[in-house]
Amino acid sequence: MPTILDNALFTAFSEASEQVYIYVCDVKRDLSHWSKNAVTFFGLPGEYMENAAALWKAKIHPEDRGRYLKDIADVFSGVKTHHSCEYRALSQSGDYVWLECRGTMMKNEQGEPWLFAGMMTRLDARNKIDPLTGLPTMREFAELDFTDIKGVAMVVGFDGFREVINNYGYRGGDEILADFAVKLRQVCPMAATLYRFEGDEFAVLIPDGSRNQAGSVFEALRQAAKELGSRQVSLEITGGAVCVPQDGTTQEALISKLEHSLAHGKAHRRSQLVFFSLEVSSEYRRISGLKQMLARSVNHACEGFSMVYQPLVDQDHRVVCCEALLRWNADPDVGEMIRLLENTGEILPVGRWIVRQVFAQARSWQRKSPDFITGFNVSYLQFKDPGFADFLIAEAWRLEINPRQIAIELTESCQVEDFEGLAQEFARLRAFGFNLSLDDFGIAYSTLLLIRNLPADSVKIDQSFIRDLSEQNQVDLAIIESVVSLCCKLEIRLVAEGVENARILKLLKAYPITLYQGFYFARPMMARQLEPLIGTILP
Repeated sequence: MPTILDNALFTAFSEASEQVYIYVCDVKRDLSHWSKNAVTFFGLPGEYMENAAALWKAKIHPEDRGRYLKDIADVFSGVKTHHSCEYRALSQSGDYVWLECRGTMMKNEQGEPWLFAGMMTRLDARNKIDPLTGLPTMREFAELDFTDIKGVAMVVGFDGFREVINNYGYRGGDEILADFAVKLRQVCPMAATLYRFEGDEFAVLIPDGSRNQAGSVFEALRQAAKELGSRQVSLEITGGAVCVPQDGTTQEALISKLEHSLAHGKAHRRSQLVFFSLEVSSEYRRISGLKQMLARSVNHACEGFSMVYQPLVDQDHRVVCCEALLRWNADPDVGEMIRLLENTGEILPVGRWIVRQVFAQARSWQRKSPDFITGFNVSYLQFKDPGFADFLIAEAWRLEINPRQIAIELTESCQVEDFEGLAQEFARLRAFGFNLSLDDFGIAYSTLLLIRNLPADSVKIDQSFIRDLSEQNQVDLAIIESVVSLCCKLEIRLVAEGVENARILKLLKAYPITLYQGFYFARPMMARQLEPLIGTILP
């Protein structure tokens, strides 16, 4: 055999992957050498073949043969030097498989075709197995034929897995996912098939399984997840499930309903297994409708959005500050609206609209009351938007407002991934003169990380610790005392929100709190209603 067809390099490449097949053809002799795995998989006569083109042509799917032959003809005629084509070829088992074929024609010193070499990669082998867990991927699940399947399928996902990443890094997160895959194999029935979906989600298909059986499997998995946790992080899972064929027999319908059920569980029934139902379907349609209306509002210059302002008072109950709050006419549930904006990314354009509205209003108030402070919320997602800090500074310059009378409050609705980058943005804004505050302080895992890493001027104790405050509620009192002690040592001002009555106010008066906010003093109101209150003392 010619040396060019039989060397160590060819052997090395031919054994590199079970899903990649290589070949080399001596054009003048019409003699070719094919890798062993190609011979086995496609049922070829042998590794060395004469007139391989005719043999291979017969293997190609009739619908793809014309495209393949044209591409090869262009290479051999000199129209192009590289072969590039995707087509189906018949395997030894009698099934057609998709191949991505790449080849190169080399010429001799006389410019004649000399050597044609290439490789074929099975497209159906790509992304079939998740390298981290060894489980089949979502693509494999999506290719299942559910018409002959009866049973239960469910998807489980970790709640707040970002916390794991922030505590242990991506490597630590991967280790937990790999360990959970082991638990999955141990807990699930032998007949069940397991899959790794994207991110922290896994799927389980239980042939002939019942709702009760699925519930038992989920509870076992939930316990297994807890056991993987530690003092630093608590691991919980939520699941969504469908019954086959009752909930559908097509991949599209079942995957969609699985996702809807899981989303419903994460939003309303954490740490539970939620089966698809009319309630889930109705909630999905409602949320989808709200998202569409939000998108229309944003696309029409934030039509339907408005700003209201809630006064904050000092220790003498004098109105010295306010917080600007977003409202949307189509949905009075502010928390849900903000979550939808963050989930869809619409928080970015809406956030810039808020800045323009608040700064314009602050400019008016500063001209009449130079010491009055106007604050507004900013999501971490907005700080991830390139140029947002520059936008804040540019708008302050454009409107000629005093940044020292503007309070930017970082909310904890989104968990911080890059403390260093956020700290740099905070430092720039603080150097420019803005007041920086940590909102909802104490409700998220990242509270201490935030106060340690960010140069904040004040923190706002979340109302969840204040609204039920009483002398008997020793837990919330202890938390407030701890926050007060920490902030005093760091020389950070304290703001208490959620002051709803005189009893709560009396308890808070025992602490060095700078500002109070709550319905006891005033509810959010329009700017024209707030203006006469600036500088006045509220009861």
